[in-house]
Amino acid sequence: MKTLILLLAFFANISYMRATKNNERTNPIIGTWKYKNQSIKNDFQFVLNSKNLQTHSESFIFEPNHKFRHEFINDKGEIIKVLTGQWKTVGEKIKISYNTINYAVNVDYFFLDHDLVLGQNFNHVIFSKESEEINLSNNTDIVMK
Repeated sequence: MKTLILLLAFFANISYMRATKNNERTNPIIGTWKYKNQSIKNDFQFVLNSKNLQTHSESFIFEPNHKFRHEFINDKGEIIKVLTGQWKTVGEKIKISYNTINYAVNVDYFFLDHDLVLGQNFNHVIFSKESEEINLSNNTDIVMK
């Protein structure tokens, strides 16, 4: 009887782990998101459009292992700065914590057509899905060109 209970518990644990892993892979946030626009006031003003950098565009790369990269790209398409950190979703909120700077945000997120909106109402940043693929070769703290 003990053996049967142990076997059932073992298989239940394996099924749970597979379901969790599948949910992580299918999280719609995972992928590369290119900056589209923002409201005048938002929670990302501290890091977006940094006055020190002449950026042409920015991207967030949310990886399945709950790490992210925030890349700043110049008009030649070169990555001029990379900020890294961790992310996690809890309900309808996403927590983004930067490693390379002392900053974290905990904001609502939702999808508007194919766009990812971080924040709400008149306090938001919008990103467009650039790719489902994640390029791990650029996984560095800071890249200067």
